[in-house]
Amino acid sequence: MDKNDRVMNMKLFSGLIVLLLIVSTAKAYAEFYEVPMMDAKWDVESGQSECLLKQTVPNYGVAVFSHRSGAALKFSLQERRVKADIIKANVIEATAPWIHNELASPNHAVYLDGAAHGRDFDRLSVYGNAAEDMLDALLRGNAPTFVYVRASTVLDMREIRVSVSPIKFLESYDDFVQCREKLLHSRSRVVY
Repeated sequence: MDKNDRVMNMKLFSGLIVLLLIVSTAKAYAEFYEVPMMDAKWDVESGQSECLLKQTVPNYGVAVFSHRSGAALKFSLQERRVKADIIKANVIEATAPWIHNELASPNHAVYLDGAAHGRDFDRLSVYGNAAEDMLDALLRGNAPTFVYVRASTVLDMREIRVSVSPIKFLESYDDFVQCREKLLHSRSRVVY
């Protein structure tokens, strides 16, 4: 091997080392938020024109199924702090953490809803059939999971996954269904 070949090999080797250092410092990983099994709980709030079914996701925020009178069901995820804009998001039905099989689940498009009432943060939301599918996922014992990527630097393209828990879902589900039925019946009795 002559001197030129050694210099060329050293340059190639040095370039490879630099590339590996850059790639290894990039934060290309996922952040995962979920409700611990022992802390899982669902809360129902019933009103005259809206029914809410909520679960708090520790260190993240809250997931809410919301049904307003005359509107389709909405399933939203709200973080408790302001961060970079979201550039790509979807919601899937994932298996519960204690089930190790993959689940073939369609990806539902997610909408970014602006802050409501001037004091909330933005929300990721699905509406109508997609929201109903997530209720059905919980009834099957699976975990609706929002998956998204923020507009960050190229070296910080983390995927964020936020799952709600099916544990204790049935304890509150019947109350939520009864609230929704009241909304439907009260709407049908409106006299013009």
